[in-house]
Amino acid sequence: MADLSWVQTNLLDPAAPEDIRSHGRVTSIDLMRRWSGSGRRPARDGIFCQRIFGPVSPFRCACGALCGEERAGESCEKCGVLCSTPAQRERRYGHVLVAGVVHPAVMPLVADALGLSVDQVRAIARCEAWFDGDTVRPAEEMDTHENAGATGPSALEAALIRRGADPALVAVVVTRAIPLPPPGMRPFFADLGPAMVDPWIGPLNEAWRSLVLAAQSQLQLVELSPPPVVLMNQQRTVQALFEAVVQATVSPPAATRLWPEPAPILSPVRLMGAPGRLPEDVGTEVAGLIFVDDERLFVQRPHGSWLVTTRGEVLAHVPSCGRIATSVHGSRLRMAKWIRDEWDWFGQDEYWDAKSGRASVAVLDLETREYLDTYPADMPLRLLEHDQPEELVVGSVAEGASPPASAQPAPLRWGGDRPAVLATTRDGRYAWVGEQEETAVLDMDTGIPQLDPVMQSWFHENDPVVRMSPEAPDVRDEGDAGETATAIGSTPQNRFRFLHGTGVVSDGETLWFRIDAMIFAAAFSPTADRIAVATDEEIVLISVSDAPAILGRFAAPDAQK
Repeated sequence: MADLSWVQTNLLDPAAPEDIRSHGRVTSIDLMRRWSGSGRRPARDGIFCQRIFGPVSPFRCACGALCGEERAGESCEKCGVLCSTPAQRERRYGHVLVAGVVHPAVMPLVADALGLSVDQVRAIARCEAWFDGDTVRPAEEMDTHENAGATGPSALEAALIRRGADPALVAVVVTRAIPLPPPGMRPFFADLGPAMVDPWIGPLNEAWRSLVLAAQSQLQLVELSPPPVVLMNQQRTVQALFEAVVQATVSPPAATRLWPEPAPILSPVRLMGAPGRLPEDVGTEVAGLIFVDDERLFVQRPHGSWLVTTRGEVLAHVPSCGRIATSVHGSRLRMAKWIRDEWDWFGQDEYWDAKSGRASVAVLDLETREYLDTYPADMPLRLLEHDQPEELVVGSVAEGASPPASAQPAPLRWGGDRPAVLATTRDGRYAWVGEQEETAVLDMDTGIPQLDPVMQSWFHENDPVVRMSPEAPDVRDEGDAGETATAIGSTPQNRFRFLHGTGVVSDGETLWFRIDAMIFAAAFSPTADRIAVATDEEIVLISVSDAPAILGRFAAPDAQK
């Protein structure tokens, strides 16, 4: 109680000791900002913010306006960062505001004062139980509109006051400002993945990041005054995440995979068959490209697919199944993405009949040129799917028609409101996820980010450019960028290559060049030294190097011509 009281008294007091008071409120889950040619810096107001925790470069503020030992001790008027040494990051605290949580350390004291069990106190703090007079009842028996004030941390505080409990306990039972330890106390983890570009922030920082996200959502909900049940659900989340943060801070967990091993397939998983009709407005342009190997491409339109050589020779024609190939596994293609929306391909009754007990994934065997009826057990089992529909969650093909939330450890945080799977490597191991400029690369086996964030895809007029033709439409604004293809490749040295929606090709940290065309589909070669792009009615092969060049081009196959 004395420790909590001391922290609560000093945390927001500007006159408190330098190593215990907060130097700023953390409000963002962003980690780093990356600019082409200028490295990366901690994001403002994030859990590594320089303004809050101190500079990352000796005697230099974030924007560079203050530089040199002669400016030591000054705070920049532009970015707010103190001109000092990175040693500040070993002792400066921040804080996170919440509507109210109960520290696990005081739960036994509250339980003794109220004559309850610790589990009952925790359940009330999480809004999983409520006070009916002096009796604790489960939330299922609660009228949320009439008894909303009888649950949560404030209800515990009121109960202590009614019982005449120790005022010192009453003063600390509800915590609304949580101290966030200095970055020096929250080390990164490196070399945990074969393709890892950045050190992983680790489970402790992941726990803090989750709490910041939930706390921000909670405070926004309080301002909106939603129904009590909505606030109760959010309180349950915040309290649980706060308890997890306390536990992870006291006993930092070992660096382990974020996602559990996928459940093995115990019985054959049936797959949906090909749609019986082609939607009228699904379009005719090339919708998918993937390298089968160094010399062959799989080209997809809504009304059919073709196996072709990199010189344009057609080797085989395959009927459309309504889905786009996302990864290659020997002679089989896994198709986990629909061309437009799957509802476009079926009537409502027809859709549920086709999907009943089946996984909404297609697998094409290129040797037999037939779609498989059941999912091969030796292919990747994980799927990234949308739920409700904003959250991007991890699921499994083994779940068939069950909701994706049934097997998801947690919604993915990348990309703001509606993150998407922008692309996957051709082996399906890594997924590029997010929305607009808030994106990261995830290891689909472990869930650990390999590159977070991917660089923003801004470009300048003097950047290197590959021009398709004088008539090719230029990709220059965000509206066009949202409609163009994205792709990700991996080199033999486990380094990534990206095609952004603006036509920019990069390694995720530095812009290499820009393709001056509207791109409908794209794919990197197995070694990521070439990229194939579909522009209008052509397939164009471009070298990915410091001196990019067009290697070849041919007309995209089309059975309707």
